[in-house]
Amino acid sequence: MEKSTIKLIDSAKWTSIHSLMFASLAVGYFMWGVIESIAPLTYPNINNVLFLLTPTFATIAGDLVLPFFSDRRLGRKTTFFITMSMYSIGTLLLVIASLIAGFNTDNLAKFPSILLIILGIIFGVFGVEGEVPVMLSYTAEMMPLKYRDSILVLAPNFDNIGAMVAALIGYLTYSLSNSFVIELLAISIVAILGIVTAIVIRLLLPESVRWLIVKGQVDKAEKEVEKVAKSGVTNVNESNVNKKLSVSSRYAFLAIIGLSQYLTYGLMAFVVADYYFSSSETPFIIFIANLGASIAGFIAALIAKQMRTRIFALLSYVGGTLSMIPIILLTKNFVLTAFYALLIVNMLFSEFGWAVRTIYEPTLMPKNLRAFMIGLIRLVPITAYAISVYITSSFNLTDYLIYNSVLWAIGGIASIIWYFKGIDTNYVPLEKVD
Repeated sequence: MEKSTIKLIDSAKWTSIHSLMFASLAVGYFMWGVIESIAPLTYPNINNVLFLLTPTFATIAGDLVLPFFSDRRLGRKTTFFITMSMYSIGTLLLVIASLIAGFNTDNLAKFPSILLIILGIIFGVFGVEGEVPVMLSYTAEMMPLKYRDSILVLAPNFDNIGAMVAALIGYLTYSLSNSFVIELLAISIVAILGIVTAIVIRLLLPESVRWLIVKGQVDKAEKEVEKVAKSGVTNVNESNVNKKLSVSSRYAFLAIIGLSQYLTYGLMAFVVADYYFSSSETPFIIFIANLGASIAGFIAALIAKQMRTRIFALLSYVGGTLSMIPIILLTKNFVLTAFYALLIVNMLFSEFGWAVRTIYEPTLMPKNLRAFMIGLIRLVPITAYAISVYITSSFNLTDYLIYNSVLWAIGGIASIIWYFKGIDTNYVPLEKVD
């Protein structure tokens, strides 16, 4: 009975419920992009490297605590409402901080506004980061096998879109008003609209059928699968894996490419603007970086269906390494427009690398602790990112870019090894990977 129920999930025709699930994922990732952008966008006003590290501690806690309880007791749908509550509180605190500061930008860096901003970022990041492993798990568990990889790439791309929108709003509001207060308030309004949309959509979501089965709630799982497979099923040519890999080897690979992609994206999409460019240029550079990543996300969603995952990984991380070479050479005769163009190319490979991660993380991790293990994988890059943000603050631009190249190369080497030792997961049901 369990196998037939899962078969219905994997072979279901696309329905309005799947569109609803995708919309829920898209708005969740969009919120992630918006909230994660707040610290880098307001950094020029605070001008303290420790402020950039504020989200890190909340990220670690969110990635470990909420996914653990989602796996063990809460389920996916209930967790979504907890995470939304967290980033709703965070957004409210940011609004209050803006109102207290009035129209005096200097007040944002003073008590009590600075405290409210820090707390707002912590609550917001805790919520959105805790949601990400759960959303990846939900996608892998509930999307038909025919669309799974594409949705695992396309939905997280709304993180880039959220960051791009936040940066564009930041650029326009700061350019027109020269006020970080108005910039922060405008971004907060966008976050509020996203939260309202998420609440409406998620009230209608089904619970993860696979999670219910793991918890022994087979009767409830059968009721939920009726919603998903109401239009019948379609034939899917399932694939098999031809080798077995230990959880530790899967974890090691994902942690290494996570370190490579997470750091290079964060350092090039956000931190480089804060460290080496003016306050007026910062939001535009963040916008350009996430514009490139957003465009690449749609390309990656198409590639994910056509290309074996091991080859996709190889293309992403080796290509990302090579894309750093012209950026380093540019420092000898720096031209800002050329930097924008090369940054877009670099972000294209970064998004490909992110796509590889979002496909592999939920499919390679065991069913009983899937969300928690995804969060545990991210502990490595998040910790390394916090250290990198601090130590690179004293680098010159050339050394900073070389450091990014080394990080890319680490992922490139890992992808080469994985090509020979790893597995493809295209059209492979989760149970066969387990």
